[in-house]
Amino acid sequence: MTVSTLSTRLLRSRTSARDVLSARVLAVGPVAAIATVGLAVLTGATAQSPDVPAWVPWVALASLAVGLPHGAVDHLALLRPIRHRGLAVALYLVSAATAVAVILLLPGPAFVAVVVMSAWHFGTGDVESLVDLGGDQRDTRTWSALHAVAAGAVPLVLPLTSHATAATLGLVQPQLPHLDGLANGSLRLATALLALVVVARLLTLRRLRPATELLVLVVLGLLVTPLLAFGVYFALWHALRHTARLAQDDTGALNTRSLLLIVAAGLPALVLTVTIVAVALLVVGGFGGPGPWLWVTLALVWGLTVPHMAVVSRFNAARRSASRPTPRLT
Repeated sequence: MTVSTLSTRLLRSRTSARDVLSARVLAVGPVAAIATVGLAVLTGATAQSPDVPAWVPWVALASLAVGLPHGAVDHLALLRPIRHRGLAVALYLVSAATAVAVILLLPGPAFVAVVVMSAWHFGTGDVESLVDLGGDQRDTRTWSALHAVAAGAVPLVLPLTSHATAATLGLVQPQLPHLDGLANGSLRLATALLALVVVARLLTLRRLRPATELLVLVVLGLLVTPLLAFGVYFALWHALRHTARLAQDDTGALNTRSLLLIVAAGLPALVLTVTIVAVALLVVGGFGGPGPWLWVTLALVWGLTVPHMAVVSRFNAARRSASRPTPRLT
């Protein structure tokens, strides 16, 4: 066996291992979503129930803990190309702290803004993940935007149109139940129709994976109580895929080691977040149940999402630019 042949086989072996891991990362979210639908039906934690089972908020808290590290490595992997890194980190922290303060002081308007903002963030992340990890083709700019809006709105907006919305928002923050007026049939229908239009477009292009995934998200959003639906999506769909993309970009290869390195880099931020939440609740005396824990944790996560969105948008643009073929000079 020649050196050239051996090198070729090793390269193919590494490529195959990377593709297998990418496929597994992409499969976790849909499989978890389908399993969650079954669990919700068996336990009564459905979108049709006006009550939220006592165990659901704790599962949501655990999901936030699992998903939080994916955004805690911005300073390691995403701010690297910026010259004035210290200034960038300072702006990141100041904008996050400002956002957290606004959310805590004005929970109603801030919640609506966060939902809209997060829907775009989640949707664009999903579209880019399918390209980077699944080899999905890029669509036109208009259809890519519609795909992103649908992929982000379905897991966020559809659960908020359920009968469990009022109880869910009241559990998280007493000032939020009046937003239940947004959860109506028109909003549900518009979101579902947008998703179906995008699914039809994807099917005509024979892009079965993104079409199937969008349908799975529709089922999750329509059938599962909001906190449970969001928690599973955030931790095992959005966060996992973004972590895999960071591992792929930061080390040049997606493998188990690179994935664990990115997760490990985010763990200190998780410990710090739990500590901050615990101290804040200790000061205000809010250890009575999962609601206060959820609210303060969500406020921190949502606040961090503001600068995180900006950094990830830069990251996505850089990845798209790097994937474009270099024009040939004639």
